[in-house]
Amino acid sequence: MQGLVVLHEDVQIVPLAEIPPQVRGQLGGQDGDFALTRPFSRNPSKVIDASAASLLRQFRSPRTIVDGILAYSKEAKVRAADVLEEAYPLIESCLRSSLLVEPGATSEKIQPSLAPGDSIDGNVVEQPVQALVDSEVYQVRTSSGRLAVLKIATPNAGPAMEKMLVREAAILRLINGAPAPAFLGMKTGGTGRPWLLAEWFDGDDAQTKAQKIRETRVPADLTTVCAKILDAYATLHEHGVIHGDVHPRNLLVSESGEIRIIDFGISHLANRPVPQPPRAGVAFFFEPEYAQAILDGVTPPAQTLSGEQFSVAALVYSLLCGNNYTDFSFDKDTLLRQIVEDKPLPFERRRATFSAALESVVKRGLEKNPAARFKSTRDFADAFRAAVAPVSSAAVPANDRESKFLLDRVLEVIAAPDSPLTYEGPASPTASVTYGQAGIALAAFRIASARDDARLFALADAWVERAAVATTNPFYSAAVQITPETVGRITPWHTASGVSAVQAMIASARGDMLSLDSAVNRYLQQTSGDCVSPDLTLGRASVLLGLTLLIEANGPARPPHLLERGNQIHAALLELMEREPAIGLGGSIVYLGMAHGWAGLLYASLRWSRLTGTRPPAVVEARLHQLAALARYSGNRARWPVQAEPGAITMPGWCNGSAGSVFLWTLAHSFFGNSLYLDLAEKSAMDAFAGSGGGHGLCCGFAGQAYAQLNIYNHTGERVWLQQARVLTEKAAAYGNRVREGLPHSLYKGDIGVAVLTAELEKPETAAMPFFESPR
Repeated sequence: MQGLVVLHEDVQIVPLAEIPPQVRGQLGGQDGDFALTRPFSRNPSKVIDASAASLLRQFRSPRTIVDGILAYSKEAKVRAADVLEEAYPLIESCLRSSLLVEPGATSEKIQPSLAPGDSIDGNVVEQPVQALVDSEVYQVRTSSGRLAVLKIATPNAGPAMEKMLVREAAILRLINGAPAPAFLGMKTGGTGRPWLLAEWFDGDDAQTKAQKIRETRVPADLTTVCAKILDAYATLHEHGVIHGDVHPRNLLVSESGEIRIIDFGISHLANRPVPQPPRAGVAFFFEPEYAQAILDGVTPPAQTLSGEQFSVAALVYSLLCGNNYTDFSFDKDTLLRQIVEDKPLPFERRRATFSAALESVVKRGLEKNPAARFKSTRDFADAFRAAVAPVSSAAVPANDRESKFLLDRVLEVIAAPDSPLTYEGPASPTASVTYGQAGIALAAFRIASARDDARLFALADAWVERAAVATTNPFYSAAVQITPETVGRITPWHTASGVSAVQAMIASARGDMLSLDSAVNRYLQQTSGDCVSPDLTLGRASVLLGLTLLIEANGPARPPHLLERGNQIHAALLELMEREPAIGLGGSIVYLGMAHGWAGLLYASLRWSRLTGTRPPAVVEARLHQLAALARYSGNRARWPVQAEPGAITMPGWCNGSAGSVFLWTLAHSFFGNSLYLDLAEKSAMDAFAGSGGGHGLCCGFAGQAYAQLNIYNHTGERVWLQQARVLTEKAAAYGNRVREGLPHSLYKGDIGVAVLTAELEKPETAAMPFFESPR
């Protein structure tokens, strides 16, 4: 535009600090930013920074764009050429949204054309509700005395508005009531303005309702509302209706929690070979398929039920977290790229304290790949309800008889930190995480956390201090082939560094910063030696995973010296991945599984990337594809050979088998959103559930296989995995109670790990495999 432009007189530039919290939560932005909005416009508000606000204020009086930029650049003391380049997307967006207009257009104010007491075909206006450029909404009283909502075209609206009213009426008739307003009548054609009459429904819009609930600090009420919203859209979709305009203001929630979806003017029926209405709505809730088409400059595909499922998931995320799933830009192309590429921010980044299972369910609805979403919105709604529903002790007992007996036996051991630990088999290390007292300390700590038991927490402290001063075979025993030559000298699973790691975790939990710093420094020193092995339980990856666990236990703080060490180790592991030939074609890494092979290296790398908030390097995804290609399938199950060679055996356990694979593929799926990874995780979990032969421990047996089920349960929210975890826990406990031999006091090889699993099943959404996953 070469002529004069001016900010429309309705446009407001308001500091975010002055905006109500429930509105600001939807806008995002930071302190010092501004909201740019035109009341009653169909365009959503934009968040702009202080410099953009200053630039737009130059157009409060008519001037050319060049003159406005020159005036701003002089005021801000910056180069006009730089301002023009940086401000172009904002200026172009404001022109497109009619925020910047020609001077003559500023008198076109949007306001209701009817006043209380006016009558429209016998319907008496009680009060205006909304006025937009093409339609107005009023609360009216019908001739029978019933309250209703009247939507009427504005005097200057074109034929498109009448088509929208006709379409909305047809959809309302089809749905025939809840979750949509009941249809009451309409007028089209002839003289006068077309209108639509529907049921009046008293309620807050969903955004306002969510904010009110957050202020009461009763999160269960918020999940209840979200579950009902999902049910409402599921019902809509079961009628074959795609709403087409998902955002919080198109949902009303009554005081009792009833839901109504409103505004069906651009709705249509799925899978009908008829022209669809033009797309509209709030961009924050657009699905990636639509955004990608706009970026590519091609005709967008027909909107689908799966696409709207994404929109509903974005809506639910915003209601639960008080903010959108990513921090959207005001620039159109950048925003569209964010919809296509940005992963949903973790709930904790939004300070939302819902369970990991619930977060996983919402994130599945937000999968970029439609195939990775739920098969239907009803499945989404069911999974959401399952993730928030309390576990019924009648339906799924917290502890079965065998598990309770084993847990009680282990608690008797934990209760006596001064008693000798006796084994019927060969002598084993007495102090390590895997075999000895540090593992018992970690078990006591995890059970204490699951049960909120201060006594067990104190016992954890006693056990780890006993491990720190152990002198008899503390970390090595030739009788069980645990020697410096077999396990090395730095791994926290088998050496003194593991004792320091457990001390640090316990110190962090009790807020003892002095002891925490001391333990962390010992860990760094004890893991500083040379190590050729890269693997997850014996080599450099074990040290990296240990650092990850320590930093995660430390909360929001990210100590720079720990990050520096971790980045160094991670870089070395990535260099190794770059040098090695394709997986399965030789090289120095011959194993494929979690404890000693490629799965473990990739898992450690992904965990570090998640911790540091960085995107995994390309080599990691390339290696994931290579590993995926080596899967062996059997029906709904997948497994990998221990080594990539003909005739190599397969195992169901964590260390070298399908149970360990589950953890890798759920983590990969959370990063990349590739439905292949979720499919591999599910098929690996099924294989782990079906397998046996490794005993009862975490390493090779039923307990590790059960934790794999819990991992995918917390990733998907689907309760079948929880049920399978309980079955495997019962098997593990029965085995431990029956076979009293070997290494019963070992965290990874004996009863101790099964006891932790049993205790954590009381709160399965918090369950995490000890010294491998961080507690949720």
